[in-house]
Amino acid sequence: MREAVGSSSAVRGVSRPKAHEAGFPRTGGPLFRQATVFLAGRWAVAGLLAVFLTAGLPGLALATKDKPAATPTAAAPAKAKPFYEAEAAAVADAAARQELLDVGRQFAEAVTARTMARFSGKAGQRRLELLTDPGQAYRDTARADALARLQAANADLAASQYFVYADRNPATQLLLLAYYDAQAKRVAFVGADFISSGKLRPREDSFITPVGVFEHLPENWGYRAEGSKNSKGWRGLGARGSRVWDFGYQQAPRQFRQGVYDSQMRLLMHATDPDQGEPRLGGPDSKGCVRVSAAANAFLDNRSILDRHYEQIAATDKERDMWLLRRDRAPVSHPGSYLVVGDSAQGSASN
Repeated sequence: MREAVGSSSAVRGVSRPKAHEAGFPRTGGPLFRQATVFLAGRWAVAGLLAVFLTAGLPGLALATKDKPAATPTAAAPAKAKPFYEAEAAAVADAAARQELLDVGRQFAEAVTARTMARFSGKAGQRRLELLTDPGQAYRDTARADALARLQAANADLAASQYFVYADRNPATQLLLLAYYDAQAKRVAFVGADFISSGKLRPREDSFITPVGVFEHLPENWGYRAEGSKNSKGWRGLGARGSRVWDFGYQQAPRQFRQGVYDSQMRLLMHATDPDQGEPRLGGPDSKGCVRVSAAANAFLDNRSILDRHYEQIAATDKERDMWLLRRDRAPVSHPGSYLVVGDSAQGSASN
């Protein structure tokens, strides 16, 4: 299947230590050395022992002096708690809080850990700490930005719901799995992974991914990748069966010969080529869409993170063929429908 106009790349044995090595002399400690002074009579010996006892056993002090002091063992540094635990702790509802902890742990194991392993031998090329611990200041800025954009777009926030926040800042290129807590009117982040947003290329059909709030609606029915390759050997939408979320036509900066101007593009969120595209995640690289890893694609798909409207149809219209939804899916309790694109290089929209 050909990729929609304006979307990203075209379709597709320990030895026992000796006594002296443990801090003891070869022939025993000082308390057991032979005396050099000869004493006469049993009473003299008894008197000498009494003196030792009264003086507080100086022989013991001698032994302590000769024996090297044990080196204190440094305490192991406390293991930092996952950031999603702190984020979930702010949610008042106990059931929602527990689900956020479970979802955060599952995302870390199924998605973040795979990305960390992929880039583990490429230190310095990616800011891996953003995945395991996007700092408090960064999370607060992204939280304020996401909330401000949702409110400005008059998004339906009557109920708590999950959504996806994508930071297109070239220095971060991050997907944050987010949850809007309707009771507290607050956003919590429980997962992080790299993305690739749009990169302008002269003489190519390319866009900068637009910022804003984009809803996944049945009017723009999504689809799944065929896994076919283009002339360069790329599976532009990912492996066969990967989910493609369609957010409709949007205005975005486009590269023309005369310069960069706003133009119309079809905004998608999808996987990328597993062999050639995934190693490039974490930097701008798409033709305008939001590229995600295969693991993130599968997680969002399986948990129905952005399928609120689709799940409602599946629950109310039993005759409709909901082929797009996985049969083995395990939806979260509050699926959402919003993709929020921000840019931390420009600060928060709340400002």
